[in-house]
Amino acid sequence: MSELLMREAGMEQPLKAYQVGGNDIVAAGSVEEALAVLEELAGETDLTIEDVVPIAEDELDVPVEDEEGNACPTIRQMLAELSEPAYLFGWD
Repeated sequence: MSELLMREAGMEQPLKAYQVGGNDIVAAGSVEEALAVLEELAGETDLTIEDVVPIAEDELDVPVEDEEGNACPTIRQMLAELSEPAYLFGWD
């Protein structure tokens, strides 16, 4: 069953954080869904499933700053606020 069908049926997997490529963090239920989230935002990319890596548990609570150096929620806090897959942040 696809991720989308599982979500519609209320059987979704818990959201996890994934690094997609070298510069983007997304919340998704699987590596396939993580890649789809990024491609929905950025359009088709050259990235593949092999370019999607789960964020390690010990990295979920690392402080995150925006481009101006302001404190942002941790990845764990961002995940807790979401109920569906989403782009979290990226960098150049």
